[in-house]
Amino acid sequence: MKFKESFEGAICIVLLLANDRYPGKISSNEISTIMHSSNAYTKKILANLVRGNVIASDTGKNGGYYLLKDMDQLSLLDIYHATEGSDKSYHPKHMADNFLEGANDIRAKEYEVAHFMEDAENEYLQILDTYKLSRLVNEKSVEALL
Repeated sequence: MKFKESFEGAICIVLLLANDRYPGKISSNEISTIMHSSNAYTKKILANLVRGNVIASDTGKNGGYYLLKDMDQLSLLDIYHATEGSDKSYHPKHMADNFLEGANDIRAKEYEVAHFMEDAENEYLQILDTYKLSRLVNEKSVEALL
């Protein structure tokens, strides 16, 4: 399975926001500086995390980004949905219809494959949901990221 590069970035941002070293809210500029990434790239990830209800932000002098949930409540699935979306990965395009006869037989096999892929994806998503981000947080591991 292929992930967007922003999946790793989103995990790091969540870990950063959970770090006691940076209490309170953190601006996108600060996050970009700490992560050594461009502000545009960081803002893209932050927007995805906000849309995914993983983080929120306040504007103004004391504004910045902050976590909406405890790390025990956040899983890799939350980050996955925020960065990758929640649409199913596999969608048959019925390409065989273009060159093979017997479309009904072909379509039945396509649905069989689609069902198998959906089952595999659901199992994968369930596994992601069991991995809570609190497992990644301890003083040494978070400081190593920074």
